[in-house]
Amino acid sequence: MPRSAINRVLLVWITAIIYLFGIILAKPVQYCKFGYKGKEEHGDVDFCMAVAMHENRSSNAYDMYLSMTVTRGSDLGWTAVGTGSVMAGSLMTIVYGEPLTGEPPVVSIRTAAAHHQPKRITQEQAGGAEVRVLQAEWRAIDEDRTLATLSSSSYAYVAEVSLVCYSCNLWPAKGRGSSKISATATSLPWIWAWNEDQEISALSDDAHLNGHRHRRGNGGWGEFYVNMAQSLSTAENPPPVPVIRPGVGTLGTSDTPIDRSKRFSLFSNGTIHGFLMGMAFLVVFPLGVLAMRSQSSKSFKYHWIIQLVASLCTGAGAIIGIIMSRGSFNSPHQVAGLLVSGVLGLQAFLGWRHHVIFLRVRHRTWISHAHIWAGRLIMIVGWANFLSGMVFVATGPFWVILVSAIIVGEIVGLTFWVWTCNRRKSRKAPPEASELWQGERDGEYFAVGEDEETEMNDMGDHDKHESSPYDPMLPRRSH
Repeated sequence: MPRSAINRVLLVWITAIIYLFGIILAKPVQYCKFGYKGKEEHGDVDFCMAVAMHENRSSNAYDMYLSMTVTRGSDLGWTAVGTGSVMAGSLMTIVYGEPLTGEPPVVSIRTAAAHHQPKRITQEQAGGAEVRVLQAEWRAIDEDRTLATLSSSSYAYVAEVSLVCYSCNLWPAKGRGSSKISATATSLPWIWAWNEDQEISALSDDAHLNGHRHRRGNGGWGEFYVNMAQSLSTAENPPPVPVIRPGVGTLGTSDTPIDRSKRFSLFSNGTIHGFLMGMAFLVVFPLGVLAMRSQSSKSFKYHWIIQLVASLCTGAGAIIGIIMSRGSFNSPHQVAGLLVSGVLGLQAFLGWRHHVIFLRVRHRTWISHAHIWAGRLIMIVGWANFLSGMVFVATGPFWVILVSAIIVGEIVGLTFWVWTCNRRKSRKAPPEASELWQGERDGEYFAVGEDEETEMNDMGDHDKHESSPYDPMLPRRSH
């Protein structure tokens, strides 16, 4: 095997492995309510929050990093999220303000003694916790959710807020039903509330706020549950402020208490979607590579049948994913899934054209290389996206690491299989032919859909016309 080819293989797979483990290390925790329908329609609450916990070794406490976005069509009302299942003792982040004044949104950190007007917290009430606002700004978006210029005609205004709560586990959470902020809790209750029509004249962090509607749900308030342990980082350096992933409703969160022993549902859309994608990229597509390199007389037939089955699994999984997305395709996982599913049709066409052309000209063309590289990229993106899907649904670290190990094992195994087949083929070739097709072997590692070597080796003399082009895989017979 030429050294240049080995270097190319190592570069491709090392890059892929680094990317895969980058996904594993990400620990997203996010909760969103998507209710905004435009200025002309009556919508519901629309906000997102994301949390990351960090074990601060210098303070021997846990810091909480919080990001929040609030989407609205006017300067009326307010939106809040808070820890715990009740207002009493909750650490609340309340956002309001006027987008067109040039002033940033107001971020008011409050708490309440009971079901009364929340008041701005004091240092004495914080119990050792300290909250600092890191960012607060208004942005305007168009109807397609792209950024726009702030103006009265903007489709919607988005308040983007981020803050850090140092030593947040020290928050006293005084009050019946309140909850301490635990970095290891797997189902910590949170609450949200909103008011859609209050005109707030004094834009200060202690402005008087009218109450929310008392109807539970989008009418005025609600609760959700967060797997804080999933977001916990024990690295020496603090994590970056968590990024809100567009279009994603829940990541490590739920509208109901998180019971990990009951979360799995055999016939749910999510389970079927994951099963189909796992079968395609962890089992069937790799089998197609093994079939193509098996040197069987029917290797090409086996290859396209297996790849067809894998493509059908991927297509069915993509359809279920589209149904689950409910028209929103903004997250990287969704975009990558749609991209892979769409490219599979092109990949099938490239494989067919490669096969037809190769039988005529007896050497690779640009279509051959396009088919090979498309196959490689499909596998890499498919593997990475399957892992990201596991992370998105808060799969336990053990299973994510196990699947990662399987993927790495498949990479090593398939590369070794292709290399072994090439060596075996090289030894069988007559000396005068080996130099002619040495270049064809270079870079053939893990070439999904490479059918030419096997098919040409399986053709007998009666199948080859005397005037056929020279076959670089086989020596020409002397007459």
